[in-house]
Amino acid sequence: MNIKIRLKSSFLPLLVMAVLLSGGGFFVSPQKAEAAKKTKWQKLLEQNNVSESLWAKYKPKISRSEYLKATRGKSVKAAKKSKVTKWQKLLEKNGIDPTIWQKYLPKVSKGEYNKVKKALKRLGQISGSLGPDMKVGLFKLNTENHKTITVNNTTGFRIKDKSGNVLREILGGQNAAIRAVYSGDYFTIRGDDGEYGALTSGDYLILEPVGGNGIFEIDDCEVNTSADKKSNPFGCYKSGEVKYDEYRGKLELSFNDDGEAWVINVLPMEQYTWGTGEIGDSKTEYYKLFSIIFRTYGYYHNEKRTKHSGENFSLNDTSNDQIYKGYKIEERFPKMKQATEETRGKIVAYKGKTALTPYCSYTNGRTRDYPGDDFPYLKSVKDHKNGTQDNPGDGNHMYGLSAHGAVGWVGDGKKYDWVLKYYYSGVDIKGAY
Repeated sequence: MNIKIRLKSSFLPLLVMAVLLSGGGFFVSPQKAEAAKKTKWQKLLEQNNVSESLWAKYKPKISRSEYLKATRGKSVKAAKKSKVTKWQKLLEKNGIDPTIWQKYLPKVSKGEYNKVKKALKRLGQISGSLGPDMKVGLFKLNTENHKTITVNNTTGFRIKDKSGNVLREILGGQNAAIRAVYSGDYFTIRGDDGEYGALTSGDYLILEPVGGNGIFEIDDCEVNTSADKKSNPFGCYKSGEVKYDEYRGKLELSFNDDGEAWVINVLPMEQYTWGTGEIGDSKTEYYKLFSIIFRTYGYYHNEKRTKHSGENFSLNDTSNDQIYKGYKIEERFPKMKQATEETRGKIVAYKGKTALTPYCSYTNGRTRDYPGDDFPYLKSVKDHKNGTQDNPGDGNHMYGLSAHGAVGWVGDGKKYDWVLKYYYSGVDIKGAY
């Protein structure tokens, strides 16, 4: 079962016909998504379940005045307000297992939210949360990859639009080859017969595993070096014979403000941390301190949302931000995942706020003061002899923690929190969720 998504430069003729084929495939004839023509006033009418008979005569372009005319009808019923409380939203946002708090539905209160936290504490968990969602830019859909992505998931998956409407469900083991093609600012799908048809999705698709636990595999997705990945991100990492082409969570396909289409991995912060970096074999304390650094760096930029202004993700997957290789890191470095679970929710904080946690491979004997006054905890400190080189090399900015220096301190018997507080002056280690 495959999905291919690629750019197409010209609009296709208007024609709509959906036919379900045997074997689970389908065909949709060419057209530009009708949703793209809807005004915000038509969308409001639809969202509020206003009978189309009251406003169909105003199509195809419904204005504000026509919206007001339609909503004067006696049969109009406003959409019901959501019963979801802010406490339920916090539980959902932080990924806390719904089985723990479903008994409090339909209206989760502050008191019930606190009961959940106490229950998790009794269970000996730092938190039942996997943290807020992280959005990681994996690569662009450009001419290098023929503006195409091929995706499969053995559990099956749903293709949804921005409002959460299911546009198509692909069952696990389904034989249909499905490819999405987009032109300008919308996406389309190709059926078994090679014809393309639009999804009413606008400039956004979300691919969500059935059951929420499937692993997406991106076929024909590779670049040869990290330098290639940084300069022209059109695929996944490849190291030797290992292709890092599997990802937890969801995949988003969307256009940035500059009109470029990206493939984005959307997953909880903890699962992002599981797949971040590649630090080899080391001691448990070293894995723990780096799990906290990876998580803190992601959490900081998830809060600020400034580094990739105009883009639909918080960080990309290269060393320009923080190397992220997804599910296969979990498989190759299980000790790293275990250490991450043992430090779940912990971040580096300075005066109660999330700290920025840059790190480097080596120093020339000391880390550097970060210029300016914005990061007073990034002070120059003497590095461990293991982290010291006469010429640290290009790319070693020498701010924050020295990775090889940290190996030395851990080898000397220092605990992960000591090492973090040594390289990041005046900080605390706290639970963020």
